[in-house]
Amino acid sequence: MLSGVLAAVVVTVLLFPFVSGGWCADAADPGTSSCGTFQRSVVGIDTSIWFWLGGLAIVAFFTVLAVNRTAAGERATSST
Repeated sequence: MLSGVLAAVVVTVLLFPFVSGGWCADAADPGTSSCGTFQRSVVGIDTSIWFWLGGLAIVAFFTVLAVNRTAAGERATSST
């Protein structure tokens, strides 16, 4: 369980969109101007809220799987 919490913290540091910004390149011809946005994590990885939520979902899945295996192993050991 503790490893799942630690994995969630690591995923949050790596993938949570902590910094958001944007840029525009104006041109004399309005049709050629362009703008864009970005989201980056604390460590500078380009990310989005969906990457972060997907990462947390994967961590949650494997944490539940590990907890269930551990609980099933304890039940099998205690019944013998």
